[in-house]
Amino acid sequence: MSITTGLRVRDLRLKKGMTQDDLAERAGTTKATISKIERSTMKMSVDWMERLAKALGVSAVELIVDDAQRAPSVRQIPVVGHIAAGNWREAIEDPIGWTVAPDAGRNAFALVPTGDSMNLVIPEGAYVVVDPDDAALRDGRLYAVMNGDGETTVKMYRAEPARLVPRSSNPEHQEFLLGGAPFSIIGRVTQIVQNV
Repeated sequence: MSITTGLRVRDLRLKKGMTQDDLAERAGTTKATISKIERSTMKMSVDWMERLAKALGVSAVELIVDDAQRAPSVRQIPVVGHIAAGNWREAIEDPIGWTVAPDAGRNAFALVPTGDSMNLVIPEGAYVVVDPDDAALRDGRLYAVMNGDGETTVKMYRAEPARLVPRSSNPEHQEFLLGGAPFSIIGRVTQIVQNV
């Protein structure tokens, strides 16, 4: 990528005529945090990307790349980082390239799963395409989720009882029952893209 996410946030903020104080107020944070983000001294999780995108009035994808950098002929989405496919783990914002995803939603992005809790459905080296605009829980679908500590994972949702289920050949991975601890849906996994 030719521009860091921090610089992109700054450029969008300036284009909108906003000060760091303005953006901090809209994003529910402090000027110091906005300064750290713009200087790329703070790793930006998917949650932060969504908060800043909303505050700036743009899509999360626009925080990664401007329209001039998008490939015109093929629907590509940014691969923005890694997500655990194991135990809960903090998301890593690490823009690492592009993947083709022709049917992806407007704000979709790709993540690289790490771990083996989903190895029966997500091949090693594959990307998951996440649609943040599709957060309604449906039985048997895969979701990128975040717990109350900001840690993320990708799991299958099962209803009755509501739980997140691993799909693994490793018996050490266990289900997470929902309802006892806070969690939020980052988005539904709409595609699994094999990286060849």
